[in-house]
Amino acid sequence: MCRILAFKAKGEPDLSVLKAFLEASKNDVYFKYGSHSDGWGFVAFILRNGKWRVLFYKTHEPIYEDEMFFNYVSLLKGDEIHAIFHARKAGKSFLLGVRHNHPYYHKLPTHDVYFAHNGSISRKAFNNPTYPSTDSYLFFQEIIRKYQETNDFKLAYFETIQNLATYATSLNSALLTFNSQEGPKIYVGYYYNKSRMKEMEEYYKMYRYENYIFSSTIAYYLGKKTQELSFGAINDMSG
Repeated sequence: MCRILAFKAKGEPDLSVLKAFLEASKNDVYFKYGSHSDGWGFVAFILRNGKWRVLFYKTHEPIYEDEMFFNYVSLLKGDEIHAIFHARKAGKSFLLGVRHNHPYYHKLPTHDVYFAHNGSISRKAFNNPTYPSTDSYLFFQEIIRKYQETNDFKLAYFETIQNLATYATSLNSALLTFNSQEGPKIYVGYYYNKSRMKEMEEYYKMYRYENYIFSSTIAYYLGKKTQELSFGAINDMSG
């Protein structure tokens, strides 16, 4: 299980939210293992002077030990910033290392697509369960496959969550799409399976603060008034 942060900002992001993400990754008060120590990553699209820039970084080093964290945060300045951050705890998985850290990336003919997931999914849910990557990556590929059928990212995301729901502990996740005509769009899926929970329920919840959406532990460290997301829905941050 992992921690996720997705946001839109102008000028620069709220540093208190990013610091809360860092603290949640280092010492998760809702998680029996305490920390999310199996690496971290982020993708950010930044608009400056009418031109988009993208930062994409992943490492297997724990976020709270990576001196690059605040260096990259200092680069998040522009007229618009759209970003997804993810800190990973791999559980029993042997699929470790930077290749398996989130966000994942897929290049479509029309879009660049990035994805991060918090949870576990039985590999029985997938047509190719022995594929040598994480269940999160297979989840992402299911969304891509659905998109190629529907030509609608939000619908493809929603239908994939419906299809995988009974196999998962949590499908909490974030999808960022980009092309030069539309710019970046962020969608956040919020669903956990109460019959398959392995931690206290609060661990699986997701909240919103202004234009920031995040896992529950980030809300705990932020200490500000937040609102729980609509359960089972795809939250569209592009509006």
